[in-house]
Amino acid sequence: MKPLLIALLCILAGCAARPTLEELESQAMLTGDWSAVERRERAIERRRQRAGIECPTGMTAYCEVHAGHRQCTCISSDALSLVIWR
Repeated sequence: MKPLLIALLCILAGCAARPTLEELESQAMLTGDWSAVERRERAIERRRQRAGIECPTGMTAYCEVHAGHRQCTCISSDALSLVIWR
């Protein structure tokens, strides 16, 4: 019974509402402490980078890794088949 209760509490804690970026900015304007805003912006940027780039219709993201740095570009789907079979 206790493990179930602990699991339920963990799930509920994960669903707790977080302040929006706008709310954090409003609070920072009042207090002068922008660290929470900066933390949230870094998290948003990390999430955006993990998701990769978004390409328009008819284009596909093509990524290569050079010296540990991942670089992605949008190329046409036809060009992608040429890149794959080179």
